[in-house]
Amino acid sequence: MSIFGKCPSIKLSAVEPNELVRRALSGCADAFTELSDRFRPRLLNLLRHRMGGAYSEAEDVVQEALTKAFQRLGRFDHRYRFSTWLYTIAIRLACDHARNQRRRPQYVALEEAHSVAAESTATDHTEQQEVADNIWRTARRKLNESQYTALWLRYVEDMSTAEVALVMRKTHIGVRVLLHRSRAILLAELVQQESAIRATDGRTGED
Repeated sequence: MSIFGKCPSIKLSAVEPNELVRRALSGCADAFTELSDRFRPRLLNLLRHRMGGAYSEAEDVVQEALTKAFQRLGRFDHRYRFSTWLYTIAIRLACDHARNQRRRPQYVALEEAHSVAAESTATDHTEQQEVADNIWRTARRKLNESQYTALWLRYVEDMSTAEVALVMRKTHIGVRVLLHRSRAILLAELVQQESAIRATDGRTGED
């Protein structure tokens, strides 16, 4: 007989993840379904890029991560955010998968980046999206796996430095150094891109 039953009548999409964990542990099957639906696309987006763009492989790892999270839900420490715990499981599984495949994950072009403000005009939306896309394409080209992952977790997933350190099995200082170097590399490359654009515009204006 399943330990799970029906949840009290409530809109689960408005409930915080840690509270959903509590409800799931109390027997609400819908609570964990909501957690899975909420985090599956985000996990898939990151892992697909870590694993070379192979959607089916990333999907398998995401499903395994969610399954392990479900099985180990009772071990979750509520002092932390559920997303930190879940991403720790998923990234470790992705690393195991890469070792088993005897290949280093390769990055593919990023199809999604930061969301833009809902109140932006259509033109602003397009321009901001292009800027965001370019930043993450540049990150994919210029940064190594650890640098890219640290930036993604910090700025896309909005994790704190301490949470990124926990997920990546690094020290807090190590992550801060990693983020500093990553930002410096990106900034240098973006400045170079801007200089090249201005030089091209200047030559065009002289014609």
